[in-house]
Amino acid sequence: MFSSRFVRWLRLDRLGPQPGVTDRALLLAFTARFTDELLVGAWTVLAPTFRQVFRLSLVQIGLLSQVLNWVALVVEPITSTLIDHRCRRWLMAGGAVASAASLLAMGTAPSYFWLMAGFAAYGIGSGPLCLTADVLVVEAFPDAPERAYARSTLVDSAGALLGPADVAAAAFAGVSWRVVVVVLALWAVIYAFAASSTTFTDPPRPVSESRVSKGRWLVREAVSGVRAAIGAPEVRRTLLVLFCFDVFEAAFVLKYLWLHDDVGLSVGGVAVWAAAEQVVDLVALVLLDHWLVNRSPAAVFRVATWALTVLPALWVLAPGVAGRVVVGIPLAFGHTLIWPLAKSDSLTADRDLAGATQAITALFPIVPLALLESTFAQVIGIGPAMAITAAFGAAAMLAVSRPAPN
Repeated sequence: MFSSRFVRWLRLDRLGPQPGVTDRALLLAFTARFTDELLVGAWTVLAPTFRQVFRLSLVQIGLLSQVLNWVALVVEPITSTLIDHRCRRWLMAGGAVASAASLLAMGTAPSYFWLMAGFAAYGIGSGPLCLTADVLVVEAFPDAPERAYARSTLVDSAGALLGPADVAAAAFAGVSWRVVVVVLALWAVIYAFAASSTTFTDPPRPVSESRVSKGRWLVREAVSGVRAAIGAPEVRRTLLVLFCFDVFEAAFVLKYLWLHDDVGLSVGGVAVWAAAEQVVDLVALVLLDHWLVNRSPAAVFRVATWALTVLPALWVLAPGVAGRVVVGIPLAFGHTLIWPLAKSDSLTADRDLAGATQAITALFPIVPLALLESTFAQVIGIGPAMAITAAFGAAAMLAVSRPAPN
């Protein structure tokens, strides 16, 4: 089946899922973020095109991502709370439908405001799809959650590779970017149909539909879950690590514009760069899976984070395209290792509060990191802002992460 072929092809050890978890459920759980990354990878590298077609400023580009985050800020705490209590099927399918509607809006947008509406719709769909799948992955492999999540991220990276690759292929073939975006929306529709007819694992604390339909119960459960998660010291530490990682990632919100404007890559060249980064990611994740057999996740995390305190600045300062390729490879490699380790750590710190933990991470966009970074870049330049913010985020991760064992 899917999981067997996947691990054989990459020469990985087979992980045994929990009894009762079907291959179809595993396939859809592992390909949820693949679908998300496929879509995001496409519209992310289209930032130079959006700016040219709609004549946007840097702040307007940053506002698109910020609007997405603001919408997710409202939607995701509610849907994440439901992960612990209700059928996961409809969360996955509903998220895919909203994501498809978002891409259709982007692909047919006649104006900046219509484009912004498409980004807002993506904020509705991405959370229910991805955050539910995250929980399903670590629940399916309770004895090896870090390796399971690393493999999930490996599949995601394939989607993140294909998204920019689609844009690059279309650009070189002379196909409109709008066609690419609409075709990807159809993929999300297909995923939604598959998820709607699949049985996933039951939530840890199921409740009746009549209780869920009462808004007061939902708010009370969300608040109590968030309070319990924040009150648990280990969960609180993992949440701080994830927030610092968000700060680090915010540094790169204008990365593709910088590659286009300052480094001098074409739109197709930017898409090729993004696709090449994903190849590095795939290699990093395969190696991570092997390393975790006999190495502590905390030790791998700290080594990668130490490297990320200096690599972004070296990347910005490197001479020419060749210099940035040389530094960009270890930068992409180290960046990739952080997410699966930090995320799986947060979801297993207290397994009964996985949904509540996801709800808290959904509140992170209260801090408008993308907009702040765009404004910072407008003042001092994209390159310097990227180097400073990334160094700060990596140093903060080191400060709050778990010490590595001797």
